[in-house]
Amino acid sequence: MNQISSSQNTIRRQDRLDGKRLRTLSLRNRLLLAFILLAIFPVLITGTVAGFISGRGLTTEAFNRLEAVSSLKENEIKTLLNVLQTSLDLVIDDQRTQQELNSVLQDNNAESQSKQDIRNEMAGFNEKTGYFTEIFLMDLDGKIVVSTDIVQEGKIQLNQDFFKQGLLGSYISPPAYEVGLSNYSIVMTQPVKNSSGKTIGVLAGRVNLSALSEIMQVQGGLGDTGETYLVSANFAALTSLRHEELSLGETYIRSEGVTVAIREKTFGTATYQNYTDTTVIGVYRWIPELQVALVAESHQAEALRTSTTVFQTTLGLIIVTVLAAVILAFIITQGITSPITALVEVADKISHGNLTLQVENTQQDEIGVLGQAFNAMTERLRNLIGTLEQRVTDRTRALTTSIEVSRRLSTILDQEHLISQVVEQVKDAFDYYHVHIYLYDGQTQELVMAGGTGDAGKAMMARGHKIQKGRGLVGRAAETEQAVFVPDTSSEEGWLPNPLLPETKSEIAVPIVLGNETLGVLDVQQNTVGGLKHEDVDLLQSIAYQVAIALKNAQTFAESRKQAEREALIGEINRKIQSTTTVEHALQTAVKELGIAFGAKDSRVMIERPSLITPEIQDGRRK
Repeated sequence: MNQISSSQNTIRRQDRLDGKRLRTLSLRNRLLLAFILLAIFPVLITGTVAGFISGRGLTTEAFNRLEAVSSLKENEIKTLLNVLQTSLDLVIDDQRTQQELNSVLQDNNAESQSKQDIRNEMAGFNEKTGYFTEIFLMDLDGKIVVSTDIVQEGKIQLNQDFFKQGLLGSYISPPAYEVGLSNYSIVMTQPVKNSSGKTIGVLAGRVNLSALSEIMQVQGGLGDTGETYLVSANFAALTSLRHEELSLGETYIRSEGVTVAIREKTFGTATYQNYTDTTVIGVYRWIPELQVALVAESHQAEALRTSTTVFQTTLGLIIVTVLAAVILAFIITQGITSPITALVEVADKISHGNLTLQVENTQQDEIGVLGQAFNAMTERLRNLIGTLEQRVTDRTRALTTSIEVSRRLSTILDQEHLISQVVEQVKDAFDYYHVHIYLYDGQTQELVMAGGTGDAGKAMMARGHKIQKGRGLVGRAAETEQAVFVPDTSSEEGWLPNPLLPETKSEIAVPIVLGNETLGVLDVQQNTVGGLKHEDVDLLQSIAYQVAIALKNAQTFAESRKQAEREALIGEINRKIQSTTTVEHALQTAVKELGIAFGAKDSRVMIERPSLITPEIQDGRRK
């Protein structure tokens, strides 16, 4: 107890000694110390708060960007799977091919002409599309009867899941490593049925995984360090990695994002250590169709680069403020105690966050100079906080609007309607003077206007406005595949004025590129000099990438719908022909339906007389 009392007395004595030392300091030194402290704390607090707000906003922005990228890539994968399934259907769509399949599956022991025909047809289809590395046919015992890889023929796949599921219906197997092929493979299967609807075999296609790698390797919207990749359910990497060499069957990834996605089969975001032990901002999602995890990551350091700049600026401001405080405090004399007291009162209020106060400066001596400097410092602090908050607000608003525009575009599959919506939504969302889109015509080497806003856009569309590739800002963007930014068109050499848009003062032309293919150019114009910024370039590049995907999806949808209509028409004609009872009636039906389908005014069938057809010609026609 005595020891505790002794310690407390020692502390009190030390406090009194420190107080005496402070009081014995000269007013100049005391003011110097007080001014330094009062100057540092507001700037430090403001810088800390601004850095925190900036870091938080940048992190949210990075997550939103990665979510948009991962969602787009998931949609691309699903579109690819649909295309692959449709392509597998087309292999056996022909009636003659179905008859040959029935023949081969009934007698698969010998090397028949039908088997060779089927092998050639599957190989030719595969060579044209490049969708599969192997297409093969299995009988009900799981034996590979015909394959584009003749080495695989005769192998038994009875215990494989893709064979069992293929007997029941269309099926896509999860990625699995095949030792014999030294590679991962995805197998798509579907049953082969005879004319009575009975399953007599299974048709399978081994998917070419390079298509998935190409989707993952597109870097649009990922920054300098971002990447996307696929991981199988056993944690094996399936597509190329940006920061490490991939060895199929040997490279495994067990980061937090990958582990959660695979074990919980869910979607999420997190900050964690990636496969190179680098802190990343990651978005992960489970793709049930393939039983794989899709991961999108970007280095945290890159995402917070702006926040680091804010911290360095704040530190520099603190140093400058301290130096200014030291200089000003040395000017103070003992004859200005009262004005300094008033100044300290104002400074105390400012240190508590009230930055609206100003020192009433009525003197022309050193106190007046100090008051002016203090007011200037407060003004800089207000401007700094206002600028930072405005930048974060503007950036967040632009990102939110961009995501909303992308969300709307993802639901449009008609190309003409898509382009119309793009130009209108971009103009309305960001209050641009004019927006239009050109589509590239590879045959004429021209950029043809496909959509524009306002009366000027309608007028240019009506007269079929075109620009030669390489000419003007739009042509230059298409030729170089790089965004062209002109803040002041009056000083830009090679800029092409448009009489329909006389108020154009600044312009940005952004190429619409998907992979190595240039689809067109998104052109934005503003009616004030400097009205477009570098931030607009980044934003428009993101939108242009999303437009490229949307255009590609629209083209794919149109082609699929056209193919479906063609198949439906062929099926209907076949049905009507098969319902006839005589050859003459079948020919009449075929001629009639084909004439209706092609809109012909007159259609007929020419039959050669039997006496003029030699046995050699007949044999050739059978072949």
